Amino acid sequence: MTTSYANYIRMKNKKAQMKIQQMAFVLVAIMIFFSLVAIIFLTVRVADLKGSAKNLEESEARELVKKIAISPEFSLDSMSCASCIDLDKVIILKDRQSYKGFWNLDLLVIEKIYPEETGECMIGSYPECKTVTIVNKTTDYGAVSSAFVSLCYWKQAEEGYIKCEMGMIHASGKQINK
Repeated sequence: MTTSYANYIRMKNKKAQMKIQQMAFVLVAIMIFFSLVAIIFLTVRVADLKGSAKNLEESEARELVKKIAISPEFSLDSMSCASCIDLDKVIILKDRQSYKGFWNLDLLVIEKIYPEETGECMIGSYPECKTVTIVNKTTDYGAVSSAFVSLCYWKQAEEGYIKCEMGMIHASGKQINK
């Protein structure tokens, strides 16, 4: 009877060990499952955060371009048109070396959209030209931010008047591409 009792105890111990091992495997499986869920959640969250950061950078870039457009160096009389660029001022600024590093940009270009013109604006070809390149430090600009603006200049006629045309301002550089 003692041997059968000893066998009974051994069988009980083996069953108990088997149940402990099963419980350990179940706990490990649960830990792996929740770890995978956490990794997937964090991956999705980081991707969403990167998208939000990119949208914020693009928004800041657009705001910077708008600020440049209404800066005193470019703006027409603020009383007559708040978002108009004075093309006469821009042509003068283009040749000034002191303004090349003023905005800390790699590219700053003002472009006429309508009416269609061609060529770079110089004092001799102005106002029948398409683009005014104020800053052009590199060929690798990265992302270029743009905004629509009104380009205005003094039109010489018998009495003279201010003529405005449709244009865009493009900027790229350290301030925009963080």
